[in-house]
Amino acid sequence: MVPQPMYPTPLSQTVQPSYVPQSVALSGPEEIDDDVEGRPPPAGYTPVHRRRKGLLIAGPIVLGATYGYTALIAAIGTDLDRSSGGTGTSVAPLFIPVLGPFLEMGKTDSYTARYLLAIDGAGQLAGAIMFYYGLTTRKTVFVRNDLLYSVNITPMAGTHLAGMALTGRF
Repeated sequence: MVPQPMYPTPLSQTVQPSYVPQSVALSGPEEIDDDVEGRPPPAGYTPVHRRRKGLLIAGPIVLGATYGYTALIAAIGTDLDRSSGGTGTSVAPLFIPVLGPFLEMGKTDSYTARYLLAIDGAGQLAGAIMFYYGLTTRKTVFVRNDLLYSVNITPMAGTHLAGMALTGRF
């Protein structure tokens, strides 16, 4: 009996839309986003425009935290004003996001309150600007070609389920 030749197992790789040498496709970072504007893409990478995820997360967090604090202070102030026989509108501008602290600064005589309102208004404004900038701009990143487009067909089977799932990244 003649022994069968042994062949090494080939590297596992999904189908890619363009040719990339094996050494480039399986090495290097999946994404390069360090100041890539105006730079040609390295071999094996394609430029892709993406939303600024960091700003889309940080903006609402900063705006929400500062506005939530301000709205709580406004609610407490309104309750205290009503309990002392007032109309409850003395701190009403604070319920307005971003603009409220600046409007309230014009109504108060306290320098401490003006200082705290300026810091609060600046925080809300910074959060709103970050969120707006994240929504309206995109950044260019280089993505490895073997990760750009992939389509997978997966068989599915279950108690009351049989079929195939088609998933992909575009």
